[in-house]
Amino acid sequence: MAGPAAAPNVAVGTGAGAGAACGVRPDVAAEVPAGGQAPVPGLALPAAGGAPNPARPQGPAAGSALVIGDSIALGSADSLRRALGEGTTVDAKVGRQFSAAPGIVAAWTAVNDGPIVVDLGANGTVAADDVAAVIAAAGGRRLVLVGVHVPRRWQDGNNAALRAAAAGHPTVAFVDWDALVDANPGVLGPDGVHPGVTGRTLLATAVAAAAHKP
Repeated sequence: MAGPAAAPNVAVGTGAGAGAACGVRPDVAAEVPAGGQAPVPGLALPAAGGAPNPARPQGPAAGSALVIGDSIALGSADSLRRALGEGTTVDAKVGRQFSAAPGIVAAWTAVNDGPIVVDLGANGTVAADDVAAVIAAAGGRRLVLVGVHVPRRWQDGNNAALRAAAAGHPTVAFVDWDALVDANPGVLGPDGVHPGVTGRTLLATAVAAAAHKP
């Protein structure tokens, strides 16, 4: 069966070790923008006799949101874009670990000033140093850390680390996905990890509320 039409500003990938909680789902199609993932530009060449000038953002407009995630965000990409705005970029990769987030955030903030959502932690332990690096790379931009609901030993520790990080920074918000799932039975698919149709809307609505909170 043919997959859905490609959506703009959705960068996706695959790859994870065996045992990753958020693996490939048969009902989630990888969406790739025309021409592949939009590059994050670096510095423009200097004009004659002048200093280098920051490159203008290409693709997503400055001020648009970025969502960094794994297969949960990948499956919820359309809902996230509707909730956060059509300029939103969803950079989602199956099996992605939280340790990938600092570099992605740093590249994004070099040319964008919009809010950042990190929906990672279902595939392994979240290190406090990586969370601190994400917050530092965000540079005071609105940052949303999404908790996890996954039947793995690292669930509670990851949620505690993300919650504590948000509590210590006024520009950082924590979305308690575990509590939302518990309060809304039936929002997950058969695997008990990936959200179904209503779950994707629930996740996107909560993320957008946190991202747009003054």
